[in-house]
Amino acid sequence: MFEVTGSVQNFAKAVQRIDGLEFAREEELEADDFDPNPEFYLLVPQLGALQQIVSLWELWLRDGSVPRNYTPWRDLFLQLRAVRPWGPADRVSHANREYFHILADDAPDTEFFRLEIELVFRSSVESSQSIERDARQLIEAIGGQVVHQAYRPEFAFHALLAEVSATEIRRIAALDPTSLAGADPIAAITPQSIGAAIDVADEISSEGIVRSAPSRQQPIAAVFDAIPVQAHPLLVDRLRIDDPDDLETRAVGQRVHGTAMASLVVHGDLNDAPSPLNRQVYFRPVMYAPGFGVEKFDENRLVADVIFEAVMRMRSTDGPEVIIVNLSLGDTTKPFYGKISTWARALDYLSYTYGILFIISAGNSEQAVVLDDFPDELGFSSAPLDARGQATLAGVDALKADRRVLAPADSINSLTIGAWHNDSSQEAFRGATPFPPFTGVEMPNLSSRLGPGLRRAIKPEVLFAGGRERARIWPASSPVNLAPHPHPSRYWGLKVAAPPQNGTLGTHFTIGTSAAAALATHSGHRIFDALEEAYPQLIEAMPLAERAVLLKSFLVHSASWRGSEGFVRAVVDPTSTLHHEHWRREVSRYLGFGFVDPDNVVACTNDRATLWATGALGSEESLIFDLRVPQSLTTSASVREIRATLAWFTPTRPGHLAYRAVKLKIDSLEQNSLQLTGVSTTSDQPSNSQSESGTVVHRRWTSSQIGQAENDATVPIQIQRERDQGTPIDEPIPFGLVITIEMPGEAQIYEEVLTSIQVRPRVPIRAV
Repeated sequence: MFEVTGSVQNFAKAVQRIDGLEFAREEELEADDFDPNPEFYLLVPQLGALQQIVSLWELWLRDGSVPRNYTPWRDLFLQLRAVRPWGPADRVSHANREYFHILADDAPDTEFFRLEIELVFRSSVESSQSIERDARQLIEAIGGQVVHQAYRPEFAFHALLAEVSATEIRRIAALDPTSLAGADPIAAITPQSIGAAIDVADEISSEGIVRSAPSRQQPIAAVFDAIPVQAHPLLVDRLRIDDPDDLETRAVGQRVHGTAMASLVVHGDLNDAPSPLNRQVYFRPVMYAPGFGVEKFDENRLVADVIFEAVMRMRSTDGPEVIIVNLSLGDTTKPFYGKISTWARALDYLSYTYGILFIISAGNSEQAVVLDDFPDELGFSSAPLDARGQATLAGVDALKADRRVLAPADSINSLTIGAWHNDSSQEAFRGATPFPPFTGVEMPNLSSRLGPGLRRAIKPEVLFAGGRERARIWPASSPVNLAPHPHPSRYWGLKVAAPPQNGTLGTHFTIGTSAAAALATHSGHRIFDALEEAYPQLIEAMPLAERAVLLKSFLVHSASWRGSEGFVRAVVDPTSTLHHEHWRREVSRYLGFGFVDPDNVVACTNDRATLWATGALGSEESLIFDLRVPQSLTTSASVREIRATLAWFTPTRPGHLAYRAVKLKIDSLEQNSLQLTGVSTTSDQPSNSQSESGTVVHRRWTSSQIGQAENDATVPIQIQRERDQGTPIDEPIPFGLVITIEMPGEAQIYEEVLTSIQVRPRVPIRAV
């Protein structure tokens, strides 16, 4: 283990100059905001070599020198604080130690628990078999057993699901070097994956629900979730269930989660006007409702392997054209702490290989926040609403390190969805508590988990409506402890199908990021339907990967901060002294690229023109799209906006510094283009560098100046593929690009742009 005190990048360069050293997880070579002294692990080929490294380090500590011909080691040691063998503390994180302490507390020594053991990954089959054999022997020697095994070289995954005694759990938590925590074949020990439950409440009769069947059978969307109530009137004939593990027979409890998510994907929020999908949805159960407790994953399988196999099966059976998969799931035992999760690595590989957009919920946190400015409830209740909101955000900000997204929301190819404090409920709540945590400003729900993702990439990328979640004060807390109110209702929440109550199938309400992600999937399907109706020949001929990345661009394309950056900045940068890159990064931790109203994505208007393109970019290739400037931009000083969104799926290199192998970008508009259109760059969005850290780039230019363009003038929008990061990738990379010109109130914008387009939509514009 090497603890870095200097530049992480200099450390990486120093390692590369030394033969025989190999990073165990090179993709983690990015200092995390909450880890000023990051630790990195290198694989050393032999024990003798390790002893020599330690000897060189001790010599360096004594007199600051290394022997002759060891100059590269001097350069390495200049970046380090400590060098030591990989030990128990590296295999079991502090958070997992606490978890294991609680898990085994007061348990009989002979009680058994399951945990996940990730082995040191070797691409060689012979080496991997040797490592697994050694690990199995160690597990059996302490009286445990292996329940499930998975070896997936596609995303550098080799793991065991093991069952061990409470005695061994306590030894692991205590970092006993003679326990599994001290075993050389083992890279990490984590709790068994646990799915997140959702909150539902307020049952309503299903009277008035009109049963209808989709007009088309072949799915383009899928849901991986818990077994749903297939006989519900809202779901009959709408789901194509594929249950090879026969979880149906084990689902004897209340089927809450899968039923709610299926309802949202198929129908959207039932508070809204009906918008049922026109196709069946492929549904793969990966959880089930036991007789007691909340829905759970199959306890006999490693979840990452289950999902991997499920996607391959879907592609080869009932879902060959699926391009969007809803995963309103998260592992509550694996929040993101700077190291990409195995589940995320699996999804990144599957996205690129099969051309699938995974839409993932960011996860929810039930953790209360402490409001240091308010010693008691009376002071809080009598304070101005803006002061209460600022104190609440300050309380969340103090805990931001513990509220990161849950695996697999750290996946770089997927879209991660946060919960916007918003819904379509029209019923007014007149009580004093629970109450909205923020007023007069658009914000995420109090429980919605935060970014950023790997290497400070924007996570969650966007926020969709997740119900207007309320907050409550813990009784007698001092200072005030504010917690998310766990119960949705008809006054705040998204209306969804419900499992039977007293023999009756009806509806109830839910809140949170799972619901927001399902709503995003519903919106993605509606976007595809609109594109297919308007451009049937283009869509039919389009490769699946291009369809998927185009939907990815569209789902982000209407996102904006809606003026909330001022409220957030006042808390995270109260003296306005942070560099603009820094404070915008802090804002994007909460808001991502922004809030998305699905109707703004799907609907057409006369004062807005949206253009799109798909294709593939070869190595270091670029494309220029000439955008005709509407004359309306040159005759009026009304507010106008140009926005461009570019999305792709990247190949990945697990274990390497360049985990994201391919980077695309949108070039900034040149000064001449800004003058022609009357727009300018704006700070109410993530910085360019952070926007380009993931696999979707979203840029906005806006102002209210009169443009200087003459008739038929064009503005070039250039996209390009940067030099590949690491070993060059030969394959062209599919992309989806969406560009919009909008000028509220100028009804001729659409027609002016339409005249310059060669491929026109088959259906006419429907102004709203």
